[in-house]
Amino acid sequence: MTGYDISFYGSHNAAYAISKDGKIIEVLEIERLVNDKNCGIAQYKTVKPIDILYLSKYFAEYIKKKFGIESFDRCYYQNTDVIIDEVTYRLHEDIPASEYIHCLHHEAHAAGSFYQSNFDSALIFSFDGGGNDGCFNVYLGRRRLGVKLLSHIFNPVSDSPHIYLDLGFPYMLLGHYIEEINKEIDLGAGNLVYPGKLMGLAPYGEVQENWLSHFYDFYECINNGNTYKKVLEKLGSNIGLEFNENKRFDKETGRNLAATSQRAFEDIFLKHSKPFIDQYPDLPICIAGGCGLNITLNTRIVKELKKEVFVGPNPNDCGLAAGMLLKEFKPEKPITLTYSGPYLSDKELLGEYIHQSSNSISSVVDLEKVVDNLIEGKILGLARERSEHGPRALGNRSILCNPAIENMKDILNAKVKNREPYRPFAPVVRLEDLNKFFEWELPSEHMNFSPLVKEEWRDKLASITHIDNTARVQTVTKDQNNFLYELLSLLDKKNGVGVLLNTSFNVAGKPILNSVKDAFHIFQNTEMDNLLIENTYLEKF
Repeated sequence: MTGYDISFYGSHNAAYAISKDGKIIEVLEIERLVNDKNCGIAQYKTVKPIDILYLSKYFAEYIKKKFGIESFDRCYYQNTDVIIDEVTYRLHEDIPASEYIHCLHHEAHAAGSFYQSNFDSALIFSFDGGGNDGCFNVYLGRRRLGVKLLSHIFNPVSDSPHIYLDLGFPYMLLGHYIEEINKEIDLGAGNLVYPGKLMGLAPYGEVQENWLSHFYDFYECINNGNTYKKVLEKLGSNIGLEFNENKRFDKETGRNLAATSQRAFEDIFLKHSKPFIDQYPDLPICIAGGCGLNITLNTRIVKELKKEVFVGPNPNDCGLAAGMLLKEFKPEKPITLTYSGPYLSDKELLGEYIHQSSNSISSVVDLEKVVDNLIEGKILGLARERSEHGPRALGNRSILCNPAIENMKDILNAKVKNREPYRPFAPVVRLEDLNKFFEWELPSEHMNFSPLVKEEWRDKLASITHIDNTARVQTVTKDQNNFLYELLSLLDKKNGVGVLLNTSFNVAGKPILNSVKDAFHIFQNTEMDNLLIENTYLEKF
């Protein structure tokens, strides 16, 4: 294909992707432009709604200014059926194109995952809280032929043959009623912050075996023509609890709910995926959709099914924009979108911000000094090159520190992140060192698996070791991220532990940053020690 194409997904986790002559040149989540986490126009948001008129105009003007593109050859888009007409109207108004093509939700998810993998053929599972073509779909991917729908997964207990099995919404829903996850009364039941918190909390609880069958019913009945309140009432009645909008479950009960829900979520997925895995026993697996962010499930698939599994950097809805283009292009070779975001939006202001900084000194970056500071226990904000695509920082918009420092997790939370104490931080390690520290063999370049930390390292690396002795590890090679690789190599040479704690460069409630301005704001308004922007290194004094 020739010319410029654009794809736009405008629901929660809104994003765009731009291609030239059939090659994707940039992908960006809209949240990073407007500094509004998970923003979009659907009902599930952590903050205020963003009107489609404002949203489309905002990024249309941004694209015109940045790329100088007045009109596109093709504009691909996808939203819920309810707002297709509105989206189409706004797209025609704000994003001129010769052709507008509406796409299917899970088909885009599936293509986005498959064409980023190294597989020539694969079985693809795409599942989340729902789109315009279901909630849980199975595809067969063939590199030159595209992705083919094998089956929609329907609710097995529904009287209707067309009620989809929805695993995403019930998983998210439980978080609303757990005090450690949600202390607020006014946060909506469908809040996108809940799933990650519930996954982090689950290992602190105990799976209640006598609850499990009722949780299976909960997952298989949630979309059975019932409101979630009725389903929760039934679940509560069966397990002896009352789900009340004005009540939150205390620590022990909440943790047990999280643990049991996590187990049931995994079991139900494996139950419905097994017939297809048995049918295609020789094929590896691609996971797509928002549920692909559940690293506990991803890890269990690898361990129990002994399958090679790929999960991209963008399995949730932010990946749909790129997926729409990949579905159309059918690239013959794997596409790497890990660092396909933009450069810092205001790099030209770096000198001005340095001049205004009265409590720091700047210098050209010296890896030796950076590593020495990390070994000492300094907290580093890192923003360089193109940003990561997807919800996880992978070394270009990261906060890094030394996990071998005692209580570093608590120090980082107190000084910068302010996260709940039960939520773990992730380690990053060179791929060749993976098996030195973790009981795992497969690459994990996108932080989508949680292997066990080897017993001899659990005390030494307590800050990245979760309560269940796992860690959401990121692996890196020289080709993937040379700067991060060299940083780890020098760290290993100096202290013999080539592991860094890696978390996103943001503060609680905000998206990963996209500007020098935001980097300096966090640097100056938290107790972060050092800041590395491109090749400039700042140290507080």
